[in-house]
Amino acid sequence: MGAALFVRDSRHVMPTQAGRALLPSARRALAAADEGRDAVAGVRGVLRGQLHVGAIQTLGAIDLPALLAGFRRAHPGVTIRLSHDAASVLASAAADAQLDIAFIDGPTDPARLTRVEIGHDDMVLAVPHGDPLAERASIGLGDPALRERDFVDYRADSALRAQIDVACAAAGLARRTVCEAQNMQYLAELVQHGLGISVLPPMSVRSVTAQVSTIPITPPLRRDIGAVVAATRPAHRSGTSPARPPCPSSRLGRGTRPVRSGLNWRLPAGR
Repeated sequence: MGAALFVRDSRHVMPTQAGRALLPSARRALAAADEGRDAVAGVRGVLRGQLHVGAIQTLGAIDLPALLAGFRRAHPGVTIRLSHDAASVLASAAADAQLDIAFIDGPTDPARLTRVEIGHDDMVLAVPHGDPLAERASIGLGDPALRERDFVDYRADSALRAQIDVACAAAGLARRTVCEAQNMQYLAELVQHGLGISVLPPMSVRSVTAQVSTIPITPPLRRDIGAVVAATRPAHRSGTSPARPPCPSSRLGRGTRPVRSGLNWRLPAGR
């Protein structure tokens, strides 16, 4: 390099100014070497590398933990990183290729993301056991019994909250929100302890079913779940984009989903 990169004493090794200047390029070179090894291994049929997966908190349409465990058993050379966040944050990360695949609800931008629908959840009204509403076979969001009730709601910046807000407004229900939470399980537990009632995906109530009753909402308030990947891959330094087969238009499970060079993702058929 024509310059000293480190200075040493009897106890420490420290980078010089030249060493610090070289560090970003060295990290990029190592990452490129890893990517090259992964690509060659993929051609040979040996999958390796890291799979970055994003998901919203509740996914009733698929069993994501089982899916990840099955993928890892089939491809032991692949490590997995799983992140949870709001759908909009995950969609942006997938579009920028910071995530290889994301499981989200809500609308997506087809110019930036390729989406395949994998299923849906029908929302329920969660109330404590013993609540007068617990005996209902179903309930509409415009029911007068809901007008004077306290609600606990999911985070205001989420796609799910936006969908619930729109549905309630259309039904003429101005919810009296007394608490917001960023965790679905906490919402179910708040319902359990009587802080309020809540419109939730059925899966979020599983841990408190002995203390919380769920009532189907009519007409159904449906949350669609989709898997998204970047519509285009980032360009290589040569200016070319890595080849990636097009997204299958049929339901997931009738093919494999390439999410990185050398990695295929197989998902169950949607509902």
